[in-house]
Amino acid sequence: MASDDYFETVKIAYQGVQSGLTNAQGLLQWNTVQSTNIGRSPLYVLFLYSIMGVQNLAGIANLDSMMYLIRSIHALLSLLTIWFGYRYIFESTRDKDYALLGGLILGAHFLAPYLAVRNLIEQVSADLFVPAIFLAYKGVRDQRAQYLILAGILSGVSWMIRFNMALAILPIPFATWYLTRNLRPALYYSAGLLIIILFSGSLDMIYLGHFGQSSLNILRSFLFSVGPPPLPQPLWFFFLLTLGAFVPPFSFYFVFCFFQKDILKEHLILFSATLSFFLAHTLISHKEERFIIPIFPLLVIMGTIGLRSFFMNKSLSPWNRKFFKASAIWAAFICAVLLPIFTTNYGHKSLVETFVYLGKQNINRPILIDSTERLRLFPYEYAGLKRADFIEFRSWDSLGVIGETNPAFDSINYVIIFEENSLQRHLDSLERYLGKLHLVFKSEPSLIDKTLHRLNPLHNHTNQACIFRRQPLSQILPPDAHRCAWLAAASPHL
Repeated sequence: MASDDYFETVKIAYQGVQSGLTNAQGLLQWNTVQSTNIGRSPLYVLFLYSIMGVQNLAGIANLDSMMYLIRSIHALLSLLTIWFGYRYIFESTRDKDYALLGGLILGAHFLAPYLAVRNLIEQVSADLFVPAIFLAYKGVRDQRAQYLILAGILSGVSWMIRFNMALAILPIPFATWYLTRNLRPALYYSAGLLIIILFSGSLDMIYLGHFGQSSLNILRSFLFSVGPPPLPQPLWFFFLLTLGAFVPPFSFYFVFCFFQKDILKEHLILFSATLSFFLAHTLISHKEERFIIPIFPLLVIMGTIGLRSFFMNKSLSPWNRKFFKASAIWAAFICAVLLPIFTTNYGHKSLVETFVYLGKQNINRPILIDSTERLRLFPYEYAGLKRADFIEFRSWDSLGVIGETNPAFDSINYVIIFEENSLQRHLDSLERYLGKLHLVFKSEPSLIDKTLHRLNPLHNHTNQACIFRRQPLSQILPPDAHRCAWLAAASPHL
């Protein structure tokens, strides 16, 4: 779904297993980024690193194999959103039917299983924030200090994983104070947050060199961004995305039924956190679909509670009930159709599958990558190899320079071509430099990759890939007596 799913989390952790987590100064290694410039808390990478480290000790060194356990652990973690979402609805309404409905939507919405196992930091932070909201609600209602402290701790950990969660956390102490008319519950919640702030700052000091370094780097990047700004998205981007995710016209009922005075007052913590996060991201010019994931479960909880209140209204007209019923059936049908498609989706299939195939070969020579059509980030680690084991060229002019200046060029055995619909053109150009190439593996894009490409070909790659093996020199060179004359007439890159 997004490059963060791999390149900003899994890759860093696996590189740590391969060649060490820290550099000579004892600080965290993060690609080519200096340790003191890293804008992420080390916590989530350390979490993945520990899982991979245990598997590595057990003899599992292949990243593709490691990911089965990692996905499974994330699937279990995602059950927190379903269980605590169910508990929140039941505790606040004492209605098992609507609590069951909310739990089913949280677990069986067509996006839910797919997102549940991703390494997107937005999803992982949501898994921890839903329990935090439930505990904050219960702590205020039952006047239990330990619930509020634990809610603050879980909110802080959620913030460590996804810095933007601070926007949802910010109004919670004020909502707690307003609901209780007492400053002490707000202080209990803030005390839990403070524990994590100190923990996070200390973790930064150990792995990034200074206390709170990752937070300072993120704030600095917001205030002094480098490079051209991304294309701004319209203000209504997340609003339409939300309505679409819950399938209109059902989504209009689901989103707006919550906005009733009595409901807003009782669920002020839930509402203020969701609204603060949503509005802040609406005002930010750079918007991506994944940004809304942390509050997606909260929207489900709010929508379910709102629906219950809507149907308890005895003055509701018969035609309104019938229209809602039809819209709900339509939404359930769409969800049922999309659920297996998204759940079995192999995102970036060709991009990953290609390197998995290479990892099964006995490779001791550099691998050439043709990425002349589009600039890509490559998951080299799925081949069990490092960046230095690959020679990538992004223009045909640069290929000629590489052939003349890189001594390893003549020993290349495998070539990967990433293209959309022009394989023969790539092949003809490459064979001028490398001689005859034989196709050994082809990876077609998945259904979702194809669909996204058709919807927006400018930004969504199909990532179709072919692996060619170069014909051994012993099979293309003539006898030694004619070798010098043959080489003189052949391409200098042969």
